[in-house]
Amino acid sequence: MRESVGVHHVEELTFTSALLSWKFAFWWDLLIVLLGVTYAAGVTRLRRGSPGRPWPAHRDWLFASGLVSLFVAMNSFVAVYSHALFTMHMVQHLMLIMLVPALLVYGKPLRLWSELDESGRVARILRGRAVGMLTHPAWTMVLYSVVLIATHLTPFMQVMLLNPWLHHAESVLYLVTGYLTFLPLLGTEPTRWQHFPYPLRVFSALMGMGPDTGIGVILMMADDPLFPAYGRMRDWWIDDGTLTVLADQRLGGGIMWFFGDALMAVFALVLVRQWMRANGSEAGFGNWLESARRSALAETGGEAESEVESLRTTDDLDEDERARQAYNAMLARLARQDEQRSGRQ
Repeated sequence: MRESVGVHHVEELTFTSALLSWKFAFWWDLLIVLLGVTYAAGVTRLRRGSPGRPWPAHRDWLFASGLVSLFVAMNSFVAVYSHALFTMHMVQHLMLIMLVPALLVYGKPLRLWSELDESGRVARILRGRAVGMLTHPAWTMVLYSVVLIATHLTPFMQVMLLNPWLHHAESVLYLVTGYLTFLPLLGTEPTRWQHFPYPLRVFSALMGMGPDTGIGVILMMADDPLFPAYGRMRDWWIDDGTLTVLADQRLGGGIMWFFGDALMAVFALVLVRQWMRANGSEAGFGNWLESARRSALAETGGEAESEVESLRTTDDLDEDERARQAYNAMLARLARQDEQRSGRQ
């Protein structure tokens, strides 16, 4: 690989060059090692200190798969050629913003962290207002769309190609955005959105296809290269003319469209499968309706609220029965208030 000022030149991408093209991403590799060691130490401590709280082995494998995927994305030929081929940039982009975050979320590191903390401080932080706002499903989906648009349909990509340090900033942005997006969507971490209803999860996953589809189609339909700086990163396409900058851009757009939507579709199918197995309020909109009903009860006065609290402590009533009786208590309270007003008149 030859280098000039601010520009990385690579040899033509072949099967052999793909196998031999690796680089050492020190800071990324250090992060991977730290995350892996911390997670492994936490799991070991939990299993030794709390035998009654087993930690499923598949979570370990999912988290490890996420770290391996991150290592491949930042060290393999995918990273080496991401500055020379838009197609490789798109492969790396999909790995960082979708595949790696989803695997890390399925590993449940926040739940592990919470269970290790006996003081309950971690649980309070995760269920606090700040984390709740940061991981709000509506906000994270907007963030996902804005990041995709800002990094593919603006001059950012052109500037990033001429300033390689921006590539690392972009990679961090993709990784954080993906984790925040998939945390309430795929995970059951102990946050405010732990019981986010499955119908809304599936709907959000399907809506997540929109940005990938729209941007992918725009890149495929463009008549001119949106990122001409890719032509400065390689010269081997000039010899045979098989992959011009525009053809590379269109192929990358197709990858974003097809594989981005395919990954979202897989996530949606997984969520549908979990939805079919769900028995509690997550199977519908129970928690959200119950929250609204409790807010209404709180507005009717302290007496109704105390009646509801007494019902909540009854052990022989299930959740639906308590909710029904709480609603009846509210109606009775309102009826008494109406009678009192009529008597005073």
